[in-house]
Amino acid sequence: MQLVHVGIEFGVAATTRRACSEELMIQEREFLAALTSTVRWTIEGNVLDMHREDSERTIWAVRQ
Repeated sequence: MQLVHVGIEFGVAATTRRACSEELMIQEREFLAALTSTVRWTIEGNVLDMHREDSERTIWAVRQ
């Protein structure tokens, strides 16, 4: 199965607001930036592959 560009939308994300270590806060900011910069994505089987406008991968996730 392959699903390409049908539609995906993310609402407002809840954040930790300094409830974690600085290392985890950086990871959280990078993840949220990746979501907001994504313009193209595909789903093949259990893999979600997301990319920016310049084709740089933002997120690659596997459903287990």
